[in-house]
Amino acid sequence: MPEPTVRRAGGRGDATRPRWTSVLAPLIMLAVVLLAGCSATGADEPTRAANQAGYVGAESSVTIIPPDERKPAPDIAGAVLGQEGKEISTASLKGKVVVLNVWGSWCGPCRAEAPELQKASEQTAKTAQFVGLNTRDFDQGPPVAFNRANKITYPSIWDPSGSVLVSLSGTLPPKAIPSTLIIDEQGRVAARVVGTVTETTLVDMITDVAAGT
Repeated sequence: MPEPTVRRAGGRGDATRPRWTSVLAPLIMLAVVLLAGCSATGADEPTRAANQAGYVGAESSVTIIPPDERKPAPDIAGAVLGQEGKEISTASLKGKVVVLNVWGSWCGPCRAEAPELQKASEQTAKTAQFVGLNTRDFDQGPPVAFNRANKITYPSIWDPSGSVLVSLSGTLPPKAIPSTLIIDEQGRVAARVVGTVTETTLVDMITDVAAGT
């Protein structure tokens, strides 16, 4: 899976870039634009293939936010997918790095990045908690099967109406799926990824955020 374009918030120079960005330098220089996003635009969207009408491409990119410019992340809470009666809240996870990934079982790019997310979650289990935000799957059957097929072990919030995703609209583009937020131990947004992301990128970002950079 290709690496996304990297941007730094605040316009700082190369001297302040995290260590992991060196891995991406060749692709940054080439300014590769990937059509990695997919967006549902109607109630019937989850039944469509990712290359059909109703899905829009998005530039796959990473934005890093310096510690002194970070703002509190919205508190996200909801029912845990596939676990009746159980709920999870990102507010309860302060003290660990939180990786919030927005996905849908109907989204082709989400299927492509799922194994990368799982491997990254296993590598960073001591410092980070992964949480999925499953959106616009109106029945739990398909996303539960998706997680089973991809051996996903971290929990997801089930958001069939997209209302939880809307609460992130000031932080993530609501129609850019998949997308990922990295929230630092103080509950602040440290990085955002629009489009697909790889294991290497995630592990390096989490390591840097956990180190306070």
